[in-house]
Amino acid sequence: MSVDPLRRELLVAGGAWALAPGSAPASSWAPSAASPPHLDPAERLETVVRVVGRSDGGIAVRWTEGVLSAVVGAEATPLLRVLSQIYSRHRRRADGGWDAMLLELVYFVGLQDRELLTRWRNPLTGQDVPVPQTTLGPTPFSIRPDLVAERDAAYTGGGRFEHRYALDLPGGDDLWVTESLDSVVPPPAPGLPPFGFHEYFTFHASRAALADRGRAHVPCTVQKTNLLGWRPWMLMGDRPGTTLTRAAGRVLDDPALLPPAFLALNREHGRGVLEGLEKTLAP
Repeated sequence: MSVDPLRRELLVAGGAWALAPGSAPASSWAPSAASPPHLDPAERLETVVRVVGRSDGGIAVRWTEGVLSAVVGAEATPLLRVLSQIYSRHRRRADGGWDAMLLELVYFVGLQDRELLTRWRNPLTGQDVPVPQTTLGPTPFSIRPDLVAERDAAYTGGGRFEHRYALDLPGGDDLWVTESLDSVVPPPAPGLPPFGFHEYFTFHASRAALADRGRAHVPCTVQKTNLLGWRPWMLMGDRPGTTLTRAAGRVLDDPALLPPAFLALNREHGRGVLEGLEKTLAP
């Protein structure tokens, strides 16, 4: 499944109708003041890469599973379970930064049975709607030594896009990396609200594992939170509200180690997407 760059990034940066017009623009999130001062920028960035992916140019996969809820007023209603896989490759640049390439495959499944949904009964409207299988990317970007990620305008949807990382070593054996993506994309047509996308990943790893320089990847868990408006296929119309997804998982240096539920779905539904990842994620 291929998507042109603008359409692809509308999905990545919005993927839904945005928060209500007038809502806050992309945040001015900045790396934590607790970022370790004893690491030089190149070492700090390499540490981030070893946590979120691999530093040897190999393919890593970040999987998360969680629940997407509708938030209307003060009420939150669970809608779907979301299984996401983000395949990545990172390559060191001569200027001290890194180039990255990502491909995300998303399955929407039942809340209880984890069966892939092809149609879904919207509990807020009572309407049955078709459910798409979502593929986002491949998306290229670069990460500067100051942990700010940059991408070509063709991959921003024409709006503001902020993508940052931070590294914290608070003490003990804890190592934390946070990743923040915030975007507001102009309305696609008159009378429609802008796209808004706010997604945050928190990676937790061991400092002892980091100390092993032979590891291209530092094993870690990851938690994801994203806040965005209604996805168009949900057919929410002009109903006010937004969606909240909370998910958790891991980063793996071998896609064959994905949980059984992901492997089963990939065998049946991942054909045409996951074949040829070496070529798809090439710089």
